[in-house]
Amino acid sequence: MDERRMDLPAAISILEKFTQGDLTRTLSRLEGRASGLHVGACADFLSRGGIDPDVLRAASEIKRVAGQINVTIHALGIFMCLPHILEQGETVQYVSLGAGNTGRKFDLETNRRIAEFKFISWRGGAESIRQNGIFKDYFELLNEPTEKRKYLYL
Repeated sequence: MDERRMDLPAAISILEKFTQGDLTRTLSRLEGRASGLHVGACADFLSRGGIDPDVLRAASEIKRVAGQINVTIHALGIFMCLPHILEQGETVQYVSLGAGNTGRKFDLETNRRIAEFKFISWRGGAESIRQNGIFKDYFELLNEPTEKRKYLYL
């Protein structure tokens, strides 16, 4: 696959054209047409189905960008919370905005507090992985030997 980056609006347009607004229906249609497919008919099948390297590149580009969205939400969310949680005389010592690889223990440390942030849209039902992550953050805050106040923002 071509490793050159594709313009995001162009990628969205290409993928939208391929899916025709309904990926499930598009894939179902392709699945139905694939029955009996043989090597001699592959090129025609791909062409008639709108399947080409540009569609794959477009989907890959969208996936690359979308894969960064959770880190972006986390970073922006922390910064947008600061004006609401910092007190007079409180100063940030560090913020840790990356996906757990910054070498810092917590998302935020000030001269008065340590804090972890979780930006979650609860869906209901089984959410054990999310709950485990929250419990881990709570446990680490609880066990941190500090006189600073400890916060878990959800």
